[in-house]
Amino acid sequence: MDHKVKYEKDELRGRFTRFMEVVVRNARNNYLKKLSRQLPIVPLEDVPEEEYAREDMPLIEKPDAFTFEEERLAKAFSQLPLMRQRILTLLFVNELTPAEIAKQMNCSVQHVYNQRSLALKRLRQLLREEGADV
Repeated sequence: MDHKVKYEKDELRGRFTRFMEVVVRNARNNYLKKLSRQLPIVPLEDVPEEEYAREDMPLIEKPDAFTFEEERLAKAFSQLPLMRQRILTLLFVNELTPAEIAKQMNCSVQHVYNQRSLALKRLRQLLREEGADV
């Protein structure tokens, strides 16, 4: 009888040990992944002056890579239905919350979220289409 109890304890200890090995390995891997995603921080005092004071180093590598064209956005915005225009204006210009907009427009908060989502999708689509034409 004593042999059976000892065997069960050893089996339980073995299962628990294996479980803990897996938990610790996964925690270590998650920690290492988190560290690898973080950018290293170097104090400015540690950077040699010649590295950040070089005139030949461009501040922006590709100045034409990102240009914000208000005219394209205004044209795409004008093609949206009036309700979606109003919702986006209240959200981004007047900085109202969806609940405040819903109260002001006599609709549900979910309707505001849905209309915002549809309006932003349409704006992206219109801007992509216009960008392909250029």
